[in-house]
Amino acid sequence: MTLSLLSCCWSAAAQTEIAAPNSRTADFAAMGRYRQADAELISARRTVKVVFLGDSIMEYWGVRAGAWFTHAGWINRGIGGQTTAQLLLRERQDVLLLHPSAVVLEGAGNDMRLGFSPEEIRDNLRSMGELAESHHIRVFVAEMTPVCDCMRPLTGLRTVERISELNSLLAEMCHERHWGLLPINRPLADGDGRMRASLTIDGVHPNSAGYALLAPVIEQALRKYR
Repeated sequence: MTLSLLSCCWSAAAQTEIAAPNSRTADFAAMGRYRQADAELISARRTVKVVFLGDSIMEYWGVRAGAWFTHAGWINRGIGGQTTAQLLLRERQDVLLLHPSAVVLEGAGNDMRLGFSPEEIRDNLRSMGELAESHHIRVFVAEMTPVCDCMRPLTGLRTVERISELNSLLAEMCHERHWGLLPINRPLADGDGRMRASLTIDGVHPNSAGYALLAPVIEQALRKYR
């Protein structure tokens, strides 16, 4: 009986030890990042016009470089390092529940860096767009921005050819679905399709000059939602 009791106690302790780290890592999509901010927007009944759902390209805009848009109701929901699968998981909380008029879907660089194909990336963005559309939200999809090894090796699988292939797929998808395509690759690219060294802080993320070139592209496409 003593042995049985010890076994039960050990089993319970083991489960407790396992549960603690699991509970800390269970938030795969980092839902906790904007949960409070989203709740405050909803509670205050603030009008949300556009949500920008993306990775570090979006998150760093106005924080590490550039100036974020001054239009009321333009909400940044970028999280650095995220894949499109993670963006898809948090779309309901960070986009749909805010009832915006439009959403900008930006993301792909981390997927491609990790080996996901252009088709897989496109399909995740398609799922996000279809989900938003089903909630009567106007969909805009951003091209993947260029990458360069101008400061340190960062290209890897994010080659000019693969980025171009993805952007072609995104253009076809947007044409088919009647979504807006945000052409943010070419303003940052050199003649070979790589990120211009003068427009980046590290070879991946735009600097202030880079974001200044992207801002008019976004402004023009979303002029209806200012």
